[in-house]
Amino acid sequence: MKYVNIYGNKRNIGKKAVRFIRMSGYIPCILYGKNINIPFSISLESLKKIVSTTEIYGVTLKIEGYDQSINAIRKEIQFDPVNNKILHVDFYQIDQSKPIILEIPVKTVGRPVGVEKGGEYYSFIRKLKVKASPYNMPESIELNINFLDIGDRIIVEDLYNDQYTILHPSHTLIARVKSSRTIIKSSQEENQEEKGKEKGKEKEKEKEKGKGKGKGKGKGDKK
Repeated sequence: MKYVNIYGNKRNIGKKAVRFIRMSGYIPCILYGKNINIPFSISLESLKKIVSTTEIYGVTLKIEGYDQSINAIRKEIQFDPVNNKILHVDFYQIDQSKPIILEIPVKTVGRPVGVEKGGEYYSFIRKLKVKASPYNMPESIELNINFLDIGDRIIVEDLYNDQYTILHPSHTLIARVKSSRTIIKSSQEENQEEKGKEKGKEKEKEKEKGKGKGKGKGKGDKK
């Protein structure tokens, strides 16, 4: 997991202090963890490094008044329901000896062989909830879809490994390739053509049989 350096300023608590921080272009934050609870503020520009991206980053916080840098993860962001501006951010201190849970983006690699045959690719999940130690936490989960043929699928069980645990049911569908409507329509048309040909053959056979019977009656009449 990559880390981004963020510098924070000590802040006072209370509604007036928080309002002043926001008016100054800063975002009120809090860092909490085992025996730690530090209110601070950071600039909106600094926050964009970890908010305006699909990547997952850890944060190395250097807070005014604290000598040591603290590794943390972004835990929760509160947005204004009207204008969608960031109101507050919670950070959680990382304990290297304990696992953490994060939502990790799923990235696809390749082009399904089934799509080359006219099938349609469907992706159902963009992020997966993952539990892992901080040093084993992946930046993304890579999904190789090259081998997917028409009718094939990828489920959570196919992604199991020793480095982390995916916290979704094993049968959760992640991606699949289905027959497209075009393929279904053409196969139906082919079936109808085959049926038409078979009916035509049957009619011809019946005509041949009818002719044979007619010839037999003619011979009988001559006698």
